[in-house]
Amino acid sequence: MEYKGVQYQVVQTANPTGFRWTVQLDEKKTRTGVARAKGTAIFQAVRFIDRALRERPRQIVGTKRAAGDP
Repeated sequence: MEYKGVQYQVVQTANPTGFRWTVQLDEKKTRTGVARAKGTAIFQAVRFIDRALRERPRQIVGTKRAAGDP
């Protein structure tokens, strides 16, 4: 599944019974968690993605200036 351009998975586990979520932040960073219900696992994964995106440093895009502007 994908949320805001970030891949995540939710799979059912047998022992312990529940659902494991995995978020692939980039090629090197993966985070996981466990929840009892599938909806809760999806909610936790989406919440984690929102936090991770909020904490990323923002890139400042320069603007082109006309000749003679300070």
